[in-house]
Amino acid sequence: MADTSKIPVASAFDGIYAAISRASASVFDFLRSQMTSSSAKEMPRQSEPRRLSLAEQWSQISGIVMGAASRAEEATRCHASATLQLDLAQYALTSLVDELSAVMDVGGRRRRATVHVLGVAPRRPTMGDAIAA
Repeated sequence: MADTSKIPVASAFDGIYAAISRASASVFDFLRSQMTSSSAKEMPRQSEPRRLSLAEQWSQISGIVMGAASRAEEATRCHASATLQLDLAQYALTSLVDELSAVMDVGGRRRRATVHVLGVAPRRPTMGDAIAA
């Protein structure tokens, strides 16, 4: 077996640890200096808005309520219009299906066409039918 006691593993790890320690110390010092300098700056104070009088408060509140009421009325009008349009579309679709069902298979049902009804005349017995019987 090879003699592994002569390999300088411990000294290699010591060198890597020292390099990481120096790099992290410099980064830590930089961050600490940035934090202390930014906290030393004071933020400008915000001034409070002036208080509204009762008349101004009432005006603000009534404007909000009136706006909400007008939007509710508009929503009601739009809803009624949409209901009417949906009813008309459903009527048109039902009419179309009724018209097309006379000439094509709709949902497994086929109605007889009312325009082109072909009458089939009863078949008269012929001599060949009498012989076959």
